[in-house]
Amino acid sequence: MIPQIDAFFTAWSIADNATRDAQVADSLSDEIVYADPRTADPLTTVAAVQAYVGQFSKMAPGMPVAVINTSTTLTYARATVQFGEGDQSQLGQYTVDLAPDGKITRMVGFVGMGAPA
Repeated sequence: MIPQIDAFFTAWSIADNATRDAQVADSLSDEIVYADPRTADPLTTVAAVQAYVGQFSKMAPGMPVAVINTSTTLTYARATVQFGEGDQSQLGQYTVDLAPDGKITRMVGFVGMGAPA
């Protein structure tokens, strides 16, 4: 696992706002671009990403979120993330650009695994 990506997604399950926000901030570079199917536009500040993760935590309190697989090429990563458990779980894939210090600079998420139609 890649520590910053794992920390970013485990933060989604943290109920305490200050703890969650700190963990999200620690995983992100100061210059961040975050987009997924539920963002109308890319989020471009740490505070905006913190608020987005906070909304998820409020809407799905305690829902486990875990990185279940990663692969890397240079400073780029692909992460498979599981939201929830059991029959109600959903998978998503994220492409991630990492800074030299390992922090996330860009992350783009997709619903599902991209299986052929």
